[in-house]
Amino acid sequence: MRLDNRPSDPRALRDIANSPEVQAETLELAKAIRRDARRAAPRRTGNLARNIVIEETTDLTTGIEGYAVGWNDKAFYGPFIESGDEATAPQPHLVPAAIRHGARGVQR
Repeated sequence: MRLDNRPSDPRALRDIANSPEVQAETLELAKAIRRDARRAAPRRTGNLARNIVIEETTDLTTGIEGYAVGWNDKAFYGPFIESGDEATAPQPHLVPAAIRHGARGVQR
């Protein structure tokens, strides 16, 4: 990211991104996405919605920490429900929740 013609300092950007204030905002955003995805998830048993989780992540290249919202192992079939397959129509719930909260470049 460049704000002017000077090169940006990757360490400074990492320090800002990993600051407690930015991390707190990022976690709140992840919680909002999880909440909306759980509400929109199709329900037969409720297992899919219950197992939409937030995981801490770290980009190994930049050292920037963050959060990912997705399905845990108990809902391993979440991507198939989201995208559909040969036998079933897609029932998107996670991607639309992320888009509603400003995500860009998410894969459907």
